[in-house]
Amino acid sequence: MAVLGRRSSTAILFGVAALALAGCVWLRNLGGDGHLAFSHARHVGQEKLDCANCHAEVLAADEPGMPTPDTCTVCHGDIDPSKPPERRVETLFHGEDFAAVHASALSGEVVFSHKLHATSQECDACHRGIAANERVSSLRPIRMETCTTCHADKKAPSACTTCHTAITETWKPPSHASNWKRMHGLAARAHGEATADNCFMCHTEATCSSCHQSQAPENHNNYWRQRGHGITAMVDRENCAACHEPASCDRCHADVKPRNHTATWGQPLDTHCLTCHMPLGQEGCVACHANTNSHLSATPKPPDHYPGMDCRACHGLSQKLPHVDNGDDCNSCHR
Repeated sequence: MAVLGRRSSTAILFGVAALALAGCVWLRNLGGDGHLAFSHARHVGQEKLDCANCHAEVLAADEPGMPTPDTCTVCHGDIDPSKPPERRVETLFHGEDFAAVHASALSGEVVFSHKLHATSQECDACHRGIAANERVSSLRPIRMETCTTCHADKKAPSACTTCHTAITETWKPPSHASNWKRMHGLAARAHGEATADNCFMCHTEATCSSCHQSQAPENHNNYWRQRGHGITAMVDRENCAACHEPASCDRCHADVKPRNHTATWGQPLDTHCLTCHMPLGQEGCVACHANTNSHLSATPKPPDHYPGMDCRACHGLSQKLPHVDNGDDCNSCHR
């Protein structure tokens, strides 16, 4: 029984391998992940064929019209006999139907007329890079951003119903269901390439600000107000800047000291400035402590010291500093 089991397993594996090989051949002929037997670079770039030579209805109908066997036979009737069977043009057809990958196909929900677009602009305005393309399957799908940018430049209608049958101004992408309210911030900051990830396709900056002014993010609870926001601000200040300006921090902390400003925060350690104020700006510590007496009553320079001296050649080395060296010009305080 064990022998029969091994033989059965071997037969099954052999069958799977044979099917996979057959699938690879089929995909190669259709351009799924192999080399397609059709090259736009050869036909458009080298042979200088017009798009309408193969896509007969491109200037006259909403659909461009795909090639037929007769269309290709005009040239390939003399070319193909010298090619191996898997490279002949007949591999691109199922009967009379073109069977190769249609990489730029639009969904049935999109309303698009080739004749209206092809008569006013070149084909590569939408099918970018088509003249140099070697594999149909490597063409990138046409993005909605391409359409909206062109419509804006040409002042063409931009309402959703201009190009869509079901999508309207009130339609929401599938991603906006379920836990979207909690997760939309992550999606907005990720800046994904998908059309549904482009928030500004439907929203403006005012949409975000008007909402978050009345409804704070979920993590902005009392702990966040008391302690948590400072840590986040140090790690990801750019995230805070999405809603807040530096002035909002200054207004609050002018009256409310951070909770760690206690005990030995000041003298004799005096290293507190460097905890937050890195890199130090030109204003130095007085950016926050403008009225602190110890900062305003700095010891004057001895009579034998003049402004051009290199203070740090001694102070901080052989002479101990009574405070942290914040990088400022010593003369700004010690006059």
